[in-house]
Order: sequence, then C-alpha cells, then structure tokens
Amino acid sequence: MVTAMKNFLKFKTGESPDVRKFGEEYYLREAKIWRPFRIGGVFSIAIALPLALASILHDNWMYGDGFRGGMWDTCFQMDNTSVPPICIEDSVQRWQKAVIGLMIFSASFGFIASILAVCGVCTSPLPKKIYYFHSAGEIFLVCAISTGAALIIYPVAMESNNSSSAHQYGPGYGLGWGSAFFFLAAAFCMSLDDLVRESSKAKICRLCFKSRQGDRREQSV
Repeated sequence: MVTAMKNFLKFKTGESPDVRKFGEEYYLREAKIWRPFRIGGVFSIAIALPLALASILHDNWMYGDGFRGGMWDTCFQMDNTSVPPICIEDSVQRWQKAVIGLMIFSASFGFIASILAVCGVCTSPLPKKIYYFHSAGEIFLVCAISTGAALIIYPVAMESNNSSSAHQYGPGYGLGWGSAFFFLAAAFCMSLDDLVRESSKAKICRLCFKSRQGDRREQSV
C-alpha cells in the first residue's frame, strides 16, 4: 500500500517519463487503491440520503414544555389532559422555508450525485469513471455545505426569537447533522485521489516527501 502511494505521488509529480506506463499504473491505482474509497463513498451516500429525508419529514426538530415543532408544523399539547395535540401548519416562518429549501436542495442533488457515483462504479472506461466520481464528489460537497448552512440557520433563528420558551433540539435536527456528515464523507471518498494529487503539487508536501525518502535511504545504507 505504501509503495503504491509512493508510485502515485511519483506519477502525479511527473517524475516518470514513460507516458504509456502512466495509463497502466493509473488504472491499477484506480482499481487497487481508490476503488475501496469509491465503494465507501457509495455506502456513505446510501446512508446520507435516508437521513436527509427522515430529517426533512421528522416532526420533532425542537421540543419543550407542551409543544414540539418540525419543519412543517408546530403542535401544542395541554398539560394534564387527554386531548390530542393541536398542530398549526400556518406557523412556518420564512426562515423555516429557507431551511426546508436548503434541505430539499441537498437531498435532491445528493440523489443525482449518487446516480453519478453508481455510474462511475459500473462503467469500464477510466476517463468516464474519473469524471463520474469527481463530479459526484463536488456535488456531495455542495450538499454537505448546504445542509450545514440550514442546520446553522435553524438554531440561530430560534435563539433570536424572543417568543420561544425553553426548548431543546430533537431527533429531526440530529438526523440533519448525520446527513451532513455522510455527505461530507462521500465527497471525501470520491475526490480523495484529486486531493492527493493537488497536495503533491504543494511545495511543502513535496519537500516532506523527499525528506522522508532521504531518511529511508540513509537508514538502508
């Protein structure tokens, strides 16, 4: 694994002159090194999408004494009564609609990116695989940022609302953070080879890599 990573960095920094060998080695790296990460990205998005949908549809984003609120309505329960809770759907404010829009945006585009990721796993030509994986990774990153923004807006708006009583954040809010985490994990897995390539171009990373090579040569001598 370490030797394969060294060869990958050597290829990315352009130290090998054999162009034909580039393609063969690159394909082997894609199959041996990066493929497990791609599969991990597919599993991550398979978890992120259900979490995002469950978060959007969950009716308990926030709760307190005698009430609970979701993205679509707010329900009130009278104390010491057997009366069913009264739910008000018209209580959704504008900022809540913005949060709903961001969450739906993330789930929708995350689904599109998941199709690209599956196409990358199933297709054979290497250029198409790389295109599908990197495109999916970029979309997953946008979805993670969008979900994170929605989950930051929600508590900020709630805490700034003076009319809200003592409250806590419920499972729906936690599911949203779970989806954001797995969106980010999927983006990392799909774009890991690109991150390694860009880091190998950085001067400080190349100096560290060369210094380690020099130390190992001295130890071998």
